[in-house]
Amino acid sequence: MCFFCSNVIVVDRYSVFLNSPDSHEWDIPEWKGLEARYEHCSFVPESCPQSLWVFGGAQQSGNRSCIQNIQLTDGGSHWKDVSVMGKPPSPRTYHTNSACLGDTLYVFAGGEEGAAPVSDQKLHVFDTVSNTWSQPETQGRHPPARHGHVIAAVGSKIYIHGGMAGDKFHNDMYTLDTGSMRWEKVQAKGDIPPGVAAHSAVVLGKNIYIFGGMTADGASNVMYRFNTDKSRWVLMNFKGDKPPNRLDHSMCLLPWKVHEEEQVNCSAASETIHLAFVFGGMDTQGVIHNDCIVAVVT
Repeated sequence: MCFFCSNVIVVDRYSVFLNSPDSHEWDIPEWKGLEARYEHCSFVPESCPQSLWVFGGAQQSGNRSCIQNIQLTDGGSHWKDVSVMGKPPSPRTYHTNSACLGDTLYVFAGGEEGAAPVSDQKLHVFDTVSNTWSQPETQGRHPPARHGHVIAAVGSKIYIHGGMAGDKFHNDMYTLDTGSMRWEKVQAKGDIPPGVAAHSAVVLGKNIYIFGGMTADGASNVMYRFNTDKSRWVLMNFKGDKPPNRLDHSMCLLPWKVHEEEQVNCSAASETIHLAFVFGGMDTQGVIHNDCIVAVVT
């Protein structure tokens, strides 16, 4: 799920849906050519913000490793298969929308089948300008094998949190400095979340927000904030009813203008706030959600 021109874009197994937060309406654009997939990665390169790219995921016959993209400003847009150079990663599930830094997608680990992650421990880097895959050498100790983890880009670093392998849920966090290509395990403090997989993440400034996911005790409906400067977790507390527990959902960051009426001259002043916009997911009893929920993040 991504945000583009005041619309939330959801790419599901077979189709693409647009949601306009202003009108609270869904629409199905006439975009053809998307290869069926789920638990895939979607991203928007910095130098081409009018395009949407997808990588990996799975279909009924197995996992994918292909890349497709679409130009969102074209009339009658059509998904195109991207002809790549270099060696691509093995087919895998890789459910994230925050693994792109600049024009580069970073791929580490992912799902093989069932609860098993891929055995591949290499870092894979895709350059959207040259359409080239590479496997750069890295320093330090990389994270253990996992899938269902989140990846978030902050500054020049990539953060990996959580995930699972077999029946083990991870609650650790690793960083990759893309300048030195060095892995480092984060010594986190504060309200450290339990081991979790199939959760979601968004980035706002120096903060990473995670929501939901699957833990050893079942699906979750809580949100945590991680400050990358202080390496500190904070459990977020919200007023009102909590949303249903969920995993395998999508979340994106949505800028939202708030208008306030001024009593002096009756003119409207506005400020922009940021909403964590969550769509869909499922619980451990097989209930599939189609709702949209939002939370203000700062």
